[in-house]
Amino acid sequence: MYYGVEIVADRTTKQTDPVRTAAIVNGLRERRVLISATGEDGSVLKIRPPLVFSNENADQLVSELDAVLSELV
Repeated sequence: MYYGVEIVADRTTKQTDPVRTAAIVNGLRERRVLISATGEDGSVLKIRPPLVFSNENADQLVSELDAVLSELV
């Protein structure tokens, strides 16, 4: 089981953004949170939590993702 989050450059046209997706994956990796990119052009964040994923782990993922996204704006 995993979660997929597609990253788009434009919400209206749904133009995908594989460059930003790679930046998010790499930013999270630098913060010791491992996810990957998938999809036809690599624009989908692939989040595969382990079965022992706790509320604390979820909080860490959201916090680090928020920090990475804030840096990219």
